[in-house]
Amino acid sequence: MTATTRVESVELVPAGGSGWSVGLSNLLHKEFGQWWTTKLWWIQTLIWLIILNGVTTVIMLDSSGMAPDALVNEAVQTFVLVAATAVGIAIVLTLQGSIVGERELGTAAWVVSKPVSRTAFVASKLIAHFTGFAITAILIPSAVFLVTAQFLLAEPVAYGPFAMGMAVTALNVLFYVVLTLALGCMFNGRGPIAGIGITLILMGQFFKGMLPETIVLATPWLLGDVAASFAVQQPPAFDRMVPMIVAGIEIVILALVGIWRFNREEF
Repeated sequence: MTATTRVESVELVPAGGSGWSVGLSNLLHKEFGQWWTTKLWWIQTLIWLIILNGVTTVIMLDSSGMAPDALVNEAVQTFVLVAATAVGIAIVLTLQGSIVGERELGTAAWVVSKPVSRTAFVASKLIAHFTGFAITAILIPSAVFLVTAQFLLAEPVAYGPFAMGMAVTALNVLFYVVLTLALGCMFNGRGPIAGIGITLILMGQFFKGMLPETIVLATPWLLGDVAASFAVQQPPAFDRMVPMIVAGIEIVILALVGIWRFNREEF
């Protein structure tokens, strides 16, 4: 009797990239898969359609005798300001366990033991989660808002200024994604991550009108106001470029600190 052995070929996926980006493409495939091949994307989209578009649709239907242009500004400002606050809180709550959870389960140690850089591990989460929230919480609801406004408002929404406002809102989204992931690299539990992130957002809501302007300008608290000012073409009393520049600098610093801390983590 002759025994025959059949060996099936298995396609191996090499870790692409070099230096800090080793394994980045593989990790991005995994992180994007968690967003777009599961229920996460449509659940997030549904949540933001209900919150953002639900609130603004009510405003557009209940004009309360407002002038057409005033109603447009009211709807746009509400959409932008609610997005700036609510999406920030949701990011902190959703991503608080993104890195901590993998560390607790041991998957982080397993992944970085492969030909994958630790920087790529953090960067893949940053890119995938920012993209996910930008699409489900900003892009899709914005498109629905514009379509709804076309039917319910007597005056049209200015597309260019509105797009600029939503771009600033996306910067706000990026800030809180980076902040939450950086905190996940620094702490071993979810409590400090959620506590710091949500406290920062709530402090902005309660204290940005009470503290000196120089302090407030050094925080991300004014990004919602900046976004709304662009969207309705009404410049605020402060220089709106300052919060945007400061937020950009803080995003870079937080990302670098988070990556530095994760690279020093002992697994």
